Amino acid sequence: LFEACSITEFCSLPQFLQVYEYLESHCKDEAAKFVRILSKGTRSFLIWEDFNNILQNVIDTHPGMSFLDDAPEFHARYIETVTGRIMYSVNRSWTGQITMTELREGNFLKVLSSLEDEPDINQVPDYFSYEHFYVIYCKFWEIDTDHDLSIDQEDMMRHADGTVNPRAIERLFEGTVTSHKVEKLTYFDFIRFLLAEEDKAHPTAIEYWFRIMDLDGDGFISLYELEHFYTAQLEKMRLLGVEECSLLDCICQALDLVRPSAETKITLADIKKCKQPSLFFNIFLNIQKFLDHELKDPFTNKDGETPLSDWEKYATREYEDLIADEELNKQYEYEDDFEEEEEELAVTNVAMSAVETYSNPS
Repeated sequence: LFEACSITEFCSLPQFLQVYEYLESHCKDEAAKFVRILSKGTRSFLIWEDFNNILQNVIDTHPGMSFLDDAPEFHARYIETVTGRIMYSVNRSWTGQITMTELREGNFLKVLSSLEDEPDINQVPDYFSYEHFYVIYCKFWEIDTDHDLSIDQEDMMRHADGTVNPRAIERLFEGTVTSHKVEKLTYFDFIRFLLAEEDKAHPTAIEYWFRIMDLDGDGFISLYELEHFYTAQLEKMRLLGVEECSLLDCICQALDLVRPSAETKITLADIKKCKQPSLFFNIFLNIQKFLDHELKDPFTNKDGETPLSDWEKYATREYEDLIADEELNKQYEYEDDFEEEEEELAVTNVAMSAVETYSNPS
């Protein structure tokens, strides 16, 4: 609010009253006020840069983020990750501009308000969880081998041990889910990819993967396009040494899942009505997830508990694995240091023995 009132480090009472009175008289709800304040009254929508200051404030003031006080190098990445998640979930129009209507229809303002009462940032899984940020950033860091915050097709092929269909990876760089054709994806692009890959039932993910599979952009996924992606899956099946499912059987299974209004082509609306969109997409885009589909879910919720989304299950599991790996690495480092100390002590003892021997010859 202060920054919306003044462009300097000082704000006069008249300046404050002018903005405050405008908010009260012209902004009918929280969404309108939020856009007016963050955009400083210059726009009727928000772009990703508008969130920088408010998210920095979360880092600086939320008790659950105090451990980052001594790690300013992570501030920018956390802000970019949270902004990426906001744009992914709230900006349903894919324009890069969040409107007041989108804020009203989404849950962001409610989640933002909940930070006032929740001291543990990781208990806010939507947008703000540090653990979720940590998982996303580590997954990006693993494949960004030169650490220039951009990844090419070869880098992306290594993600998740290469389980993502290579033809889908190629499509990522063709401008289907980015603003234009690119040679490298940014960290911001990767955030969207990972969220869509790990929770294919999310409304944005359904649109994301539909765009990937709609090769000619005609608004339909045809039988030809299903075949295009599944032939690459067959090759992965052979590499894994698992029993192959024929193309015909696979397409029949997919059509039974979606039950499209037209027999030979699938629309976005058909998939949105489907009860298992994740399974449909995984048949053609991630063979390992398809093969794992029948396995029992360790995160199955008890009666009465709020079910976790696929993204929350993934983030929880991966965070635990990352922490376990870190603890193991620390243990190895401790053992190496201990062995080095033992070797140094042994050398010292030998040297002292030699000194004693030469000093007191028998």
